[in-house]
Amino acid sequence: MELSFNTDNVRYAFGKLDRVHINGTACKVIHHSEEGYVFGADDSVGLAQGYSHEQLSRLGAKGRIKVEPGYYDTDSARKRLIQTAGAVADLPSKTRARLSKKDAYCEALLELRRQGMIKMTDGSLKANMALIKGKAMDYAGQDARIGDRTVDISLDFGTAPSPRSLRRWLAAKEELGLIGLADTMHRRGNHTRMMGPDELGLLMTQVRKYLSPEKPTIKMIHDEVQLAFAERNAERAEDGLGALITPSRETVRRAIRELDPFQVVLAREGEAAARKKYRPVLNGLDLTRPLQRVEIDEWKIDLITLMKSSGMFDLLTVEERTAMGLDKKKARWWLTVAICCTTRCILSMVLSREPGGEAATQALQMVMTNKGKCADAVGALTAWDMHGTPELVVTDGGAAFKSERFRFACADSRVATEIAINGVPEVRGTIERVFATFVKDLMPRLSGRTFSSIVEKGDANPADRAALTVDDLTFALIRWVVDI
Repeated sequence: MELSFNTDNVRYAFGKLDRVHINGTACKVIHHSEEGYVFGADDSVGLAQGYSHEQLSRLGAKGRIKVEPGYYDTDSARKRLIQTAGAVADLPSKTRARLSKKDAYCEALLELRRQGMIKMTDGSLKANMALIKGKAMDYAGQDARIGDRTVDISLDFGTAPSPRSLRRWLAAKEELGLIGLADTMHRRGNHTRMMGPDELGLLMTQVRKYLSPEKPTIKMIHDEVQLAFAERNAERAEDGLGALITPSRETVRRAIRELDPFQVVLAREGEAAARKKYRPVLNGLDLTRPLQRVEIDEWKIDLITLMKSSGMFDLLTVEERTAMGLDKKKARWWLTVAICCTTRCILSMVLSREPGGEAATQALQMVMTNKGKCADAVGALTAWDMHGTPELVVTDGGAAFKSERFRFACADSRVATEIAINGVPEVRGTIERVFATFVKDLMPRLSGRTFSSIVEKGDANPADRAALTVDDLTFALIRWVVDI
C-alpha cells in the first residue's frame, strides 16, 4: 500500500502563548479566525502582519516556520530567568557536576517514594539517608566519589544533603525541570578590578616586557613586577603617600594572558611564525575548470644517483661529461614540476642538474604537450595525455621563473603569470604538498635516498648506497606519478 500526504491544506494551530518564527522573524499571535492568523512583531508594538492558512501551509512546507510552544507562559519565563545557559551541556563543568549530583538524589528519592520505602518527613529522610545515598550513587554511576580528597567537592557524595535540601531540590525539578537544579555559584565573588590607575599602569609597563625576543617567562615578569612595585612604594613612602597594592603572581599571569596573542607571537617568535599561526583560513581556491591555475616549482631531489647515460656517453669529451655531470660521480638532481590546481594532475616534470630558466621553460612546454610517449616508454598502465594552455601560472620568486627565457615563453604562449609572496609557501600549497608526498611516499622506496635532517639520517651513508642511474630515476618518477 502506498501512502501520500497532501500538505497544501495543512492548518496550523498556534496558541496565544506561543512564539512563532516566520522567515526568521519572531512573532506572537494577536488574532485568529477561519481565514488565518494575525501576528504581531515580538520586539515592537502596533506592527501586525496577517497570513492566510494557505500562506502558512506553503511557508511550513518550505521550512520557514519555527514554533516555540508556551514561550510567553509564566513558567517558561521563569525557567529562562533561572537558566544560566542554553542547555545543560553549556553549563560550566562544576555547575554541571553539582546539577548531576542533585539530579541523582532526586531520582533516588522519587524511586524510593514510589516503592513506599520512605516518606518526605525529616525523620524518615534522616533514617533512610544511607539508602538514599546508595541509590543516588547508582544513578550517578562512575562519576560518584565518596571521601576522595582529589575529587572536586561537586562530585563528592561523602556528605549527604539535609532533608530540607532534598525537598527543595525535588520541588525545583518538578516545577522547572532539570535546569531548575542549576545554581549560580560560579557568579559569586567580587569580579571587579581592585587595582587603581597607578597600580595598573605600573603593572602593564612590566607586563609588556613579556613581548621580547628573549622570551622571558611569567615568573621572570612577576619578579620584575615585584621589584618595580617595591621601588615605587619606597618613593611614595618618602613623599608621604600610601603604598600601592603589589599584584600577585596570578594577577600578573592573567594580565599576560590578556595580551593580544598575535602581538605575543610576533614579538617572541617573529613575523613568519605569527603569520603562519594566525593567518585567516577560508575555503581555499575557488577553481572551476582545468588549467585555470597551474603551479610550478623546483625541488632538489632527496636522492643520490650515479650519473650515466647509455647512448651518448661515449660521444662526449671529458670536459663535456664533467660539465653535464656525466663523469660517473655521485650527485643530486633538481626536479621542476607543474600541477593543475583544479584537477590535481601533474602536467610536467623536468630533471636538470641545476635549476634555471631552461628547465622552467621546458616544464611549461611539457604542460602544453601530450606526454603519452613518456608513459608508454616506461610501460605505464595509465594514460598521461593531460595537456593544454594554462590560464595562469603561479611560481615563487626563484631566479628560474624571473629569467627572460621563461617570461618571454609565457608571453608568447599568452599565459598569465603570478609570482607568489616569498617566504609564504602556503599560498602555493598544492605544489608544496606534491613535494611533501614525494618525500614521504616515493623517496623511501628508492636506493640512495638522502634525508631532510641529520637526526633522521642517523648513521646511514646514502653515497655508499647510490645505485640508481638517471634512466632508473626517470622510470621511477614517471611510473609513480602516472600509475600511483
